[in-house]
Amino acid sequence: MQRLATLAAALLITAGAACADALPTNQQPMYGNHEKAAALKSADDAFVAAIEQQGLSRADASRHAVRAGWRYWANNDLITAMSRFNQAWLLDPENGNAYHGFALVTATRGGTPEEVEQFFRLAASKPGVAAEAHVDYGRFLWMQKRLDASLAQLDTALKVSLTARNARSQMAFVHYLKQDFAPACVWAKGARANNDELEPGFLEDMCQRAGTP
Repeated sequence: MQRLATLAAALLITAGAACADALPTNQQPMYGNHEKAAALKSADDAFVAAIEQQGLSRADASRHAVRAGWRYWANNDLITAMSRFNQAWLLDPENGNAYHGFALVTATRGGTPEEVEQFFRLAASKPGVAAEAHVDYGRFLWMQKRLDASLAQLDTALKVSLTARNARSQMAFVHYLKQDFAPACVWAKGARANNDELEPGFLEDMCQRAGTP
């Protein structure tokens, strides 16, 4: 998944991180969580009113905004993606998938692990968040060498959706990092059956190390 590959690259950035406060308000997660000027508040009210006039609930419109955000994310248009995630949050602060978007855009822009994780935590705390949020959070955690916490998030992803994309392949890789080759082999087999992303030869290597045919 392109989101995962981009996240992996982003989290390797340890220097030259952009200062969130230097970004325009609409490019900061949750609009910077600052008190808004009257003009911005008026614009927000007009935006919400326009949504309601279309007969959409705020929750439905928030979901539409998140889907649009992911489309822009996939095209590497971080500016428009963040704008859509912010709109989704404005419409429904309980939409955990908006916080997932904040986490990935913040990571890609070189945010600190602490900044990124605050949004992953918010995403994971919201009911109905997509399984992919837990998968991406699990990947983030193993990259921070927090292997057991990573496994917990990946397990949650599979509880949300038994076919969660790349949850099994990430499980396999974390067990490899823990030098637990037997479960790594089992999870890699499951990943292949689920059409997850696997490095060529990874399954065979894990099973050979585990002594499993």
